[in-house]
Amino acid sequence: MSICAVVITYHPAEQIIGNILALLDQADEIVIVDNGSGSSIQELLGRLEQHSNVSVIYKPENIGIAAALNIGVKHAKKLGYEWVITFDQDSKVTPNMISTMLRGYEAYPEKEKVASLSPRQQDQASGRVTSNNILSPNTEISAYLQLLVVITSGNMVKLNVFDIVGYFNEALFIDHVDTEFCLRCATYGYKILEIQDAILEHSLGTPTQHSFLWTAPVTSNHSVLRRYYNARNGVYIYKKFVFSQPAWVFNHAYIYLKAIIVLMLFEDRRKKKLLAICRGVVHGLLGRLGKADNLFD
Repeated sequence: MSICAVVITYHPAEQIIGNILALLDQADEIVIVDNGSGSSIQELLGRLEQHSNVSVIYKPENIGIAAALNIGVKHAKKLGYEWVITFDQDSKVTPNMISTMLRGYEAYPEKEKVASLSPRQQDQASGRVTSNNILSPNTEISAYLQLLVVITSGNMVKLNVFDIVGYFNEALFIDHVDTEFCLRCATYGYKILEIQDAILEHSLGTPTQHSFLWTAPVTSNHSVLRRYYNARNGVYIYKKFVFSQPAWVFNHAYIYLKAIIVLMLFEDRRKKKLLAICRGVVHGLLGRLGKADNLFD
């Protein structure tokens, strides 16, 4: 099976070199789409282009995660690959991750219904391995778990699926781009498999753990702008899928409300972040999407 890896970068750190080198022998080709990092990053990424199966597409400005992903996907389609696997710049594959995912796929009896494969994530700080599953704890002992939603990083999608369900929604710009795409796949009857033995090293934001009563809540410490996008796009998705996927919507909304409480207790710039969330909710209800320029100082 031919596989093209697409990595989206935005002002990447030196860590990107090791992450790409770990991926070199697991994908047939690696395409880096740099999302407006500027000329200062070209020397860093240029070192990676010395490898024959690595190329970089430089965008002059930040066009959003969805648009950058679509550029990489269309590149892979043009070259005739069967699968595309997407990553953010901070994620790192573990040895044999992709081949492990394909073995899990081979164990699935209805391959024609599969849209994508995903690994579980190992937090780079704590070493804890978690699932994408938010509906219930995974008690299965199986090569794979069927899920509704997985994150972008490490998600390996059949390229012919894009011809049926469409590409990533560029109006979302960033946040919940993966969620919307996965739920859209489900409306077309596709399945998403999380391969239990495939592990991706990944961290979400800059999390910190706190002590509160008998619990140990974790805050993501996302910026004010990211709080806006997350709220706006989340509400948009709730509206879009509440009737087709009500269990997922209500579970996600419950988890999100708990996260806001934790934000109010422990994060800095709480007032600005809460105002950004409120504005995002209003814009999501109104369907006001796209890049949010000059909304926040």
